[in-house]
Amino acid sequence: MEIFMMIFGIVEPFIAKLIESKVVPLLKRKAYERLHGFAEDVATDLVNLKTKSTNETNPVKKLAYDEGLKLGSETLRAVGNMLIQASDELDK
Repeated sequence: MEIFMMIFGIVEPFIAKLIESKVVPLLKRKAYERLHGFAEDVATDLVNLKTKSTNETNPVKKLAYDEGLKLGSETLRAVGNMLIQASDELDK
């Protein structure tokens, strides 16, 4: 997850600059803002969950955190794949 946050931190200024330019229409900017907010919230939640899991000494709670992290990661990946498929269809 830290790698995702690091890559996103590097790419974000370039995306923001592009969005702020007058070339990109308002609808694209709004779509980016919505997706960015969603992705950032989910990534933050997953990083926090990973930290809780790492620091947990109770094996039952650690297992629950790990399962939640696995589910969250799988969900994030599924949403990402759906967005890629939708983008591919729109590009046709």
